[in-house]
Amino acid sequence: MKLVYVSPCCSVCCTVFSIFGALILLAFGIMFKAGVHELTKTKESPEDPSSVGTSCLIAAGIYLLFILFCSCQTVVAKKTKKQEEFGASS
Repeated sequence: MKLVYVSPCCSVCCTVFSIFGALILLAFGIMFKAGVHELTKTKESPEDPSSVGTSCLIAAGIYLLFILFCSCQTVVAKKTKKQEEFGASS
């Protein structure tokens, strides 16, 4: 059964970008939930900053799922490559 759905380079790239995305959304979610003045007290600020913060935290959770999936893909791809090399050398 083939468990590698994404190439190793793409899975590493996805993991790195997802880490940055999760960190940024987590920071924005916390700031909106805390009601940081620069984000919530301007003319263009959202009417309900708490719901915006919740949305950011949910999106960060989705990014965490991508981090988990892509990291697993990297590990599986490395194991598959080692098994193929071992099988070819014997």
